[in-house]
Amino acid sequence: MNLSIRVDTSGAILEGKAPAIIQADLDRFVTAATMYLTAEVKKRTPQGVSGAQGGLLSTIQSEVTGRGTPLIKGMVTHGSRYGDVIEKGRTAGKGMPPKGSLVRWLEVKLGLSEQQARRIEFVVRRKIGRRGFEGAHMFEKAVTGNLDRLEAMAEKEGLAIAVELDK
Repeated sequence: MNLSIRVDTSGAILEGKAPAIIQADLDRFVTAATMYLTAEVKKRTPQGVSGAQGGLLSTIQSEVTGRGTPLIKGMVTHGSRYGDVIEKGRTAGKGMPPKGSLVRWLEVKLGLSEQQARRIEFVVRRKIGRRGFEGAHMFEKAVTGNLDRLEAMAEKEGLAIAVELDK
């Protein structure tokens, strides 16, 4: 039986490069995961009367803050005043949507004139207030439906760290 021992006197860990290597790979992972989740949220976002150009879909954005620090954070958000309602839905008995908020939707979805839409908007708002509606859960589903993919991305970066530290 042969026993051998190897002692390295150089390498990323011994040369103090480990923190920079780990931080670079962490930055790369958080950025990639954030971009991936942004695309996944957009795929799941319902398109309203404005389509992708001016509706909720056009307000979905991502941001990565704290690059180069252990506090790096990736966020996927929306900038729409009704985005939270579309995500979470509306609870029955919670009240009606604001006056005038459904006129354009009624025009496009039902092919009504503006005058016709204004006349029936109250009835639609009242029904939504009484019955509510289920949310699209596009942000929630983007995360929960891709946990395996995100874990695989993290493992890949972990392997990259190990390889770089072994050099």
